[in-house]
Amino acid sequence: MRFFSGIWFILFTALAVFAQDNRAIQDLLEEAELKRYSKPQESGKIAEYVLSQNVGTVVNAEAMLLLAEGFYIRGNYNEAIKNALEARNVAEASKDISIRLRTNFLAIRLLRELDLETVAENYLHALLLSKKEIKDENLLHWYTGKLKQDSAFATSKKGNFPKALQLFTDAKSIFLRNNDSLATYAIDLSISEIHLKTARADSAKLYSEKILAELQQKETNDFQKLNALHHLGSVYFLEKDYDKSLDYFRRAMAISVKLPNKYFENKAAQGLALNYLALEDTRNFYVNKQLTNSTSTEVENDRNLAVNSVYNFINNNQKELSAKKINAEYTWVYSLAGIVLLLILGGIVLNYFYVSNTRQYEAIWKYIQPKEPVLKTIAGAELEKSPIVPEETEQIILQKLNKFEAGTKFTNPDMSIALLASQFDTNTKYLSEVINRQKGKNFNSYINELRINYIIEKLKTESVYFNYKISYLAEECGFSSHSSFATVFKSVTGISPTKFMEFLQKRQETA
Repeated sequence: MRFFSGIWFILFTALAVFAQDNRAIQDLLEEAELKRYSKPQESGKIAEYVLSQNVGTVVNAEAMLLLAEGFYIRGNYNEAIKNALEARNVAEASKDISIRLRTNFLAIRLLRELDLETVAENYLHALLLSKKEIKDENLLHWYTGKLKQDSAFATSKKGNFPKALQLFTDAKSIFLRNNDSLATYAIDLSISEIHLKTARADSAKLYSEKILAELQQKETNDFQKLNALHHLGSVYFLEKDYDKSLDYFRRAMAISVKLPNKYFENKAAQGLALNYLALEDTRNFYVNKQLTNSTSTEVENDRNLAVNSVYNFINNNQKELSAKKINAEYTWVYSLAGIVLLLILGGIVLNYFYVSNTRQYEAIWKYIQPKEPVLKTIAGAELEKSPIVPEETEQIILQKLNKFEAGTKFTNPDMSIALLASQFDTNTKYLSEVINRQKGKNFNSYINELRINYIIEKLKTESVYFNYKISYLAEECGFSSHSSFATVFKSVTGISPTKFMEFLQKRQETA
């Protein structure tokens, strides 16, 4: 009898210790969650300790999620996306629908910010299939709000701002019902950013000042304060209130260095440089311009590493996918598709290749044929006088633009409207107005088209360029990365640089 009593005592003691350990781990996770927006490094150390304890799948996923969020708040996209994808993988092995949803939504947001929309949409499709597993009403509301928020973010990136604003507003109403202040602040910041992009400074100021006023009373959300400060700095710059703009950008810089966050440090340096340029403070302008250039390189390298990490992660995990699970979920789809494809495969294949090749040839035909440059000036007689730029000044700037287009200075990766304006002995406002009126596009589109037309001409006239990698072509014409060059090239020509080179090379070989 005493033997059995001893056994029960040992079991109860072990259970009590286990419960205490679990409570301690949960307390640590809660502490890390509270610190992630203001002390992300401390939050990350706590999360790493929890991971080292290897308590269980759900706890490990929560710790990895906190690590990913901490790196994101510090502007480190590479480590953020690696931990987010790993957290998603670990969470998928559990039955906890809450952690699975949270890891998926963070991964999708990071993928969208890295412009990996195809991967993001694939993850979103898998996420939509999880809805039937949600039994808790509050979690279902949160899930619906996050879906609308993601849709709003994707829609905003496509430039459909009215629809994005409506989706953000719908998501906000859901989060307000759930008393989710963090999500509400994030949406208000997104709405403020849309107002900035659409030149509605008053509305952007209203949202950002409201957020900042509420967050000033809290010491646990420096990251969203940083966003609001940056928006207000941009607003006051647009309003030409340079003193206030400088104050907000300096405060943003202080927080970005404290976190630290190189992405926002870069944005704050840009904002400060533009203000000092407007105030003709040459010394401070060059100090912040140099900081902008150095942090831009770090940010761009980090984004490139993050994109590579995503593709490496996908390739490495593709082999680990369970064939049994895939077949169970998609067998009926593949079977039905197989029957249909067997009936009409021949016709579809032939039609596809014909239509695809025709479209691609049409997309590059205007660049292959010798003709006037694609980038040209709008006839002056068709334009009314500018209400901003004096006519004589406009003609001088236009002549300088024509000379600029005939040269290669636009291939300078540091070329900006501020730099070009200084070279033209004018200001950015005049230069922007002339480019918009005379060239029919904004400054970024103007420079990008010059660069693309330049590299196309090199490909047409110097066959050695076919031997170079895309990254070299990007650098040759002034782009800082392979991905940005490919994106702009396709937006200008309608076809990817690789396809363009293939068609052009085949045509020259058969000519």
